[in-house]
Amino acid sequence: RVLSCGLKDFCAHGGAEAGPGAPGDKRVPKIASVVGILGHLASRHAGSIKQELLRMFHESLGSSREHHKATVPFLLQLALMSPALLAAVSPELVDSLKPPVLNQLHQHFSAVPRDELEGVVGVVVHLLCHTSAGALRTLRFLLATAAP
Repeated sequence: RVLSCGLKDFCAHGGAEAGPGAPGDKRVPKIASVVGILGHLASRHAGSIKQELLRMFHESLGSSREHHKATVPFLLQLALMSPALLAAVSPELVDSLKPPVLNQLHQHFSAVPRDELEGVVGVVVHLLCHTSAGALRTLRFLLATAAP
């Protein structure tokens, strides 16, 4: 429920258009609350949180509904704000990035304006550079994907 409410707030405040970390971001206090609550819950419910984050990601790729379009930017924003969430999810996320999922991601972002897409790519690169959990797996994935 915390993630769902956070996503709704993110959508209501232009999260999909503004992108993660946009200047003048008015939703930071609420998303900070979401990160704080998830951090508190993680001590007892880490597996459930990880499962829900991955479910949200995969569910959003197959949908054109407006709040699903904002899910990936929302999850990126959460990862920027919480290295613990990033570390918990990144190994499983990399494992799930098989060709069908990569194709869905491509289709999901194909209509995004180039400047927004560059912003999302910049956030992803930043997160990759700051991920220690599963770093070798991530590097192998990138190499295998870039040069099969």
